[in-house]
Amino acid sequence: MGIPNAYIYSITVVGFRGRVVPILETFFTGLAVRGVYDLTKEGAVRAYDALKTSRPDLIEKVDEAAKSGDDEALRDAIVGALEVAAATGQVQIQGAFLSAAKQATFDHQQGTITIGGTSIHAPTLVTGGGAGATGETVITGGTVLSSSGTSVNVGHGASIRMTGGASIKQT
Repeated sequence: MGIPNAYIYSITVVGFRGRVVPILETFFTGLAVRGVYDLTKEGAVRAYDALKTSRPDLIEKVDEAAKSGDDEALRDAIVGALEVAAATGQVQIQGAFLSAAKQATFDHQQGTITIGGTSIHAPTLVTGGGAGATGETVITGGTVLSSSGTSVNVGHGASIRMTGGASIKQT
């Protein structure tokens, strides 16, 4: 005869300390966790592969720190800098809070970077284009860019637009 579909959600298992946990809730939670893990892992692998191509010096620093067994050096190599490069695509950062321990760089290259309603802090902060850039960076209202000695507050309704090799370096 079987169990009607309408009643499957009420099947339960007794969990830890006598709590009752619905089977489907447990199943879907596990499925969701696995999905998030897979997406995060895929993103991390893509980022690592991109860095191997564009910044092999950073990968070398991380590898050296890992081989030395110095946890502090490894942490500094991994979290010390934030680097965002648009290549020929688009990067949009909206409503975020970003902080880097040493340096943050946003290079539009031949693409576009748009930053709005965001707070970014690093001891050294560079926004705009590097050598040979042809793209643009647009910083819109509600954004605060701060370094160890400066702060740029872009008010609501205002914007800063940089094209080509134009950039702002804050220290």
